[in-house]
Amino acid sequence: MTETEARGLITDYYLSESHTEDDKFMFVEALRFLIDEYHNPNDMHNLAWFYAEEKDFRLYQKYLEMAAEYGYRPSYESLGYLWYYGQTGTVDYGKAFHYFSLGAESCDDHLRIGCEYKIADMYRFGYFVEKDEEKYVEIIERLYEECSHPEDLFSLIPPEFLPWPALNYRMAGILESEGNITEALHLLGEARTGFAEYLRSNPSWWGNIEEMEKVVLMMHRLSPSTDGLTDLYDLFWLSEKECCLTFRYRGIPCTVECIAEDGKMVIRFNNRWYRSISDFFEKAKIGGRPVTALFGELIEYQVS
Repeated sequence: MTETEARGLITDYYLSESHTEDDKFMFVEALRFLIDEYHNPNDMHNLAWFYAEEKDFRLYQKYLEMAAEYGYRPSYESLGYLWYYGQTGTVDYGKAFHYFSLGAESCDDHLRIGCEYKIADMYRFGYFVEKDEEKYVEIIERLYEECSHPEDLFSLIPPEFLPWPALNYRMAGILESEGNITEALHLLGEARTGFAEYLRSNPSWWGNIEEMEKVVLMMHRLSPSTDGLTDLYDLFWLSEKECCLTFRYRGIPCTVECIAEDGKMVIRFNNRWYRSISDFFEKAKIGGRPVTALFGELIEYQVS
């Protein structure tokens, strides 16, 4: 294999909307060839993300760490999330803080901000560091202000991919503590829309399902006006008790059942069982498509 052939295989893979097992095999072979021959950390990072999509987090970690050894800053952020959420089976807040701190030194503002708001969370909850609510508020308010002027930021990623939903949700919490419920609800609405877009493309991205749950529950807690159904994500609120949610997709009736079992709420949908509502949002499909990808196409919600 030559470098040109390898790059061609990789390009074809990314341009294709569906992949056979042979396609995946050749994609991996091409990246491994480039890594062995040229040691480009970007190739290592790309191979890591392939394994993340395949749910092979052991190899995901391996290639992220390989890229990190070459000083590839995007891998710092990914490793921070890996250890923060324990995707290999072990949570290690010390390692998470280490990698988030390295990523926060990046000259790319998107990467820096993504790492800094997780560092803020660690100060808020006392993960590895001493609890410091004032430091949390200072960081979040500063990042929120920066993201309010995306034209002043430098990033290799378009402004619409800045961590707006995450910061809006956190700012909403700060505003609630100050008694500004109206503005808090406004920011929660924006956060909900943003997370729905994130989940449309990648429901498995760490933390987005959990963040959406927090947003929905906070909206229902702050305002009785949110008691009505808005969209499928109200299941986070509805699933606090047994219920049955029906809706239509392209004229087809669909039913989600929330059933109490051994002190936990499990989900039944399309003759399949899910161990939690988060598990449902991560894995449930309609016609081979993730339910999160169908956001906006589901209509006529009813609850019983």
